[in-house]
Amino acid sequence: MSCDIGKVLGIIPARGGSKGVRRKNIRDMAGKPLIVWTIEAAQRAQHLDRVVVSTEDEEIAQVSAAAGAQVIQRPMELAQDTTPTEPVLFHAVEYLQEHEGYKPDAVCLLQCTSPLRGSETIDKCIETLFTTRCDVVMTVAPVQHWYLMGRMDEEGRFQPEYDYHNRPFSQDMPEKYRENGACFVTRLEALYKYQNRLGGDVRIVPLDPVRSNDIDTEEDFRLAEEVLKGLRIT
Repeated sequence: MSCDIGKVLGIIPARGGSKGVRRKNIRDMAGKPLIVWTIEAAQRAQHLDRVVVSTEDEEIAQVSAAAGAQVIQRPMELAQDTTPTEPVLFHAVEYLQEHEGYKPDAVCLLQCTSPLRGSETIDKCIETLFTTRCDVVMTVAPVQHWYLMGRMDEEGRFQPEYDYHNRPFSQDMPEKYRENGACFVTRLEALYKYQNRLGGDVRIVPLDPVRSNDIDTEEDFRLAEEVLKGLRIT
């Protein structure tokens, strides 16, 4: 089904004070800074009207500008460890409206910790938003064997979250998904109505476990780098 694609603003938040992997946003990954993988994917996406990077960090700003992204200077109060994502989105949207008279129909949140998503994923999420006329589209990853999970108590004993005598077969389990953080596309009116990037009619675009890689640790970083060295991500 064909549809008219509205104006979609791509926003890449990139804070300088990452803790899990120090300075990861501009750390070299397979020959280029991590954030550049996301900037270039956004630039290749056919349905993004424009792309901006929101940061308080001068070095990140320089790397992003060199890669061709517009940089919006984020105030320090929106760059703390506990700062939610939504105020950063509001700041970028309102900055462009105030200084350039630009108002998008939707915003596309692209976290630079997902370098394997590719431009096709971005376009698919945007197409889904405007084709279905939903409020939000987000990427997800499948969760397998979720019945067979459990916890460990203080003494190291496994506490299953299932009945040992009624373990289901994996093919009989209903499909479940988790957010992978690769892409969120939210109608502007929904973003303000719910004060959140999620709310209302939410649809999903499932990604495979490889493209769902979200860099939080050194192990995540090394895995993504090995994939980028061996695969052509479009």
